[in-house]
Amino acid sequence: MDKNDSDLIDEVLKKIGKNILIFQQIEKGLKILIPFIHPNAGAKGMDSLRKYREGVKSQTLGNLIKSFLDCVDYDPEYFAEGLKNIVANRNQLVHGLGEFKNLNLLDTQEGCRKYISYLDSQHQEAVEFYKDIKLYVGVLLYFLQENYAESNRDFNLLYERVKSILPSDVEYINLSNPSDTIWKNTKIVELLRLAEIHTVKINNMTSLNLAEQFIKNQAPECTPKKYGIKTLKGVLKASGLFEIIETKKNEKGSISILYRSKIT
Repeated sequence: MDKNDSDLIDEVLKKIGKNILIFQQIEKGLKILIPFIHPNAGAKGMDSLRKYREGVKSQTLGNLIKSFLDCVDYDPEYFAEGLKNIVANRNQLVHGLGEFKNLNLLDTQEGCRKYISYLDSQHQEAVEFYKDIKLYVGVLLYFLQENYAESNRDFNLLYERVKSILPSDVEYINLSNPSDTIWKNTKIVELLRLAEIHTVKINNMTSLNLAEQFIKNQAPECTPKKYGIKTLKGVLKASGLFEIIETKKNEKGSISILYRSKIT
């Protein structure tokens, strides 16, 4: 086996891992959604919802897809075809590893390249469905928060539970109550942490002024106002994820703000 063979095999294995992760995220999203939208679950009350939530925990992706289709009342045949492909692709990935169209992917460069192409196509199809799932979960969370979280203790606990198990790449933003935003998942917190790496340190901390310039250069559309907050300093405080030090720079009262991520 030469270096080219080894590099191709490494690429195949990385893409397999990447695709397995996206299928796991789809499963996780469906397990959040289905108890709320299935006619035999949330529609029949809290007890049914709780029982259904327990039931879906052990369901496979195939059964989750079937349950999801039971909830679809608009053009179910359109959804069915695409979702059946998702299940088939996942099964091919997990159970068909090692062989693809009569080629052993670990033995030939041709097999590796064909499987890489297949994995790329599979990933794109799965990502498109996962985007829909993330949107549905976001809508569900907003609905719970707006309608039940404050007035019903059971739904408040459920709302907090759903928040806690959201996939890490789902941004949940509560504009009316920024303290309720899931800050660890937000793009602006990610950028603040990147600024800690890519800007000059001051006493082992990061200048908020330098971080602000870094964020403007990296993602000018990502501003505190997007999160219902006026300033980056407000984001630091609302998130609770950073240590903050404020000092006067001069006699005029100019304030210097330094921060660093809390150790968790």
